[in-house]
Amino acid sequence: MKAFLSEIDPDGQKRHTVKKTRFGEILRGLKLGASYGFDEEWYKNFYPLARKEGLPVSEANFEEMKSKGFRFFTVQLKGL
Repeated sequence: MKAFLSEIDPDGQKRHTVKKTRFGEILRGLKLGASYGFDEEWYKNFYPLARKEGLPVSEANFEEMKSKGFRFFTVQLKGL
């Protein structure tokens, strides 16, 4: 995450906070309408927990996404 932030803000002009976020925090945020972006490594951790919780999340095809220039898979729940 720090490398990505350096990429999008190379001069460090904006203040960023990076912290570990637990699944329960993400779940609460999703239920409140927040969206979360996951890289491939962390989506592999999130996906089985989300499915076990009964969330309607999709499998992510990171190879296809990378070919289109995307590195993150965004999750946002509708109507929960």
